[in-house]
Amino acid sequence: MLREQLNSVEEEKQRLSDKLQKMERQLHIANMNLKRMNELESQLFVAQEALVKYQLEEEVSHSSLSSNSSENSCISSFEKNTKGIGSKLMSKMGYEVKGLGKHAQGIVEPIMVEERPKYLVLGYG
Repeated sequence: MLREQLNSVEEEKQRLSDKLQKMERQLHIANMNLKRMNELESQLFVAQEALVKYQLEEEVSHSSLSSNSSENSCISSFEKNTKGIGSKLMSKMGYEVKGLGKHAQGIVEPIMVEERPKYLVLGYG
């Protein structure tokens, strides 16, 4: 009787050992799949960032400067003869044209430089 119980316990031990090995293999496979999934997620993130950057560059390069366009209404007067890429990129990121300072009380337009003839001194005129 004791021998039968011992054999029964040994069989149960072997069965549990086999089950444990099977579960360890499944865990190993799951860990490998998780690692691969993380690698694919990071590749997807990089690809999405590249796509957004490409789309933004395409949009900026194909857009035309039109003084009637509402999209270009925030372009400063000093950029009207240029492509205005800086303003377009900043507006895409949510920047609104307003004055500098805590309460946006500063000037919006830059101070324009008046070119003077070389022979005039600072205090003249």
